[in-house]
Amino acid sequence: MARLLMILMNALFLCVVTADMDMKFDYHVIEGKARYLENVETNLAENTVKIHTPAHNDVMESYQIQDFRQGLQMKCLPSVEQCRLRVIDRTHAADAGQVTEGFIHSWNKGDNTISSDNEKVVKEMYYINLDEVVDVNVLEGALKKFHQDYKYPVYKEKKVPQDAEILHIRSSTGKNTVFLRCKT
Repeated sequence: MARLLMILMNALFLCVVTADMDMKFDYHVIEGKARYLENVETNLAENTVKIHTPAHNDVMESYQIQDFRQGLQMKCLPSVEQCRLRVIDRTHAADAGQVTEGFIHSWNKGDNTISSDNEKVVKEMYYINLDEVVDVNVLEGALKKFHQDYKYPVYKEKKVPQDAEILHIRSSTGKNTVFLRCKT
């Protein structure tokens, strides 16, 4: 009974506190030999999640927003001066509230570290066509406001099919070129 009361109090506290404000979480991430601080900001009123990931290993620094109202996320990459837009994969989170709840539960347990040693790392590959620039005039709400901070060209990001065969990866002058053979 006491546990149920505590859960209800946490839920009420969450509703009252987050009604008009953003919640910010910092997570220490250990990914292989890389150690970095990832900043996450959730806004339940806008139903958005913002994530800043610093450069590490072979990953570029990125600023990302997930707009669950529109079902879209945008990732901006300052090092290549471009933004990428794609549909949110709702497999792991249905909305900003569910993301926030997950962070609050881990913080209540005293855990603000994510380690690749004790977490499942899911690798996904996406690609963009540099000849297909998204018209930024179609952006709305939180996505439009987020993009105004960067003003980079926006490209639609598409998932590489699971059955794609990687033929060759070449990196020259900091840009990656991947050659794929897709069976579909």
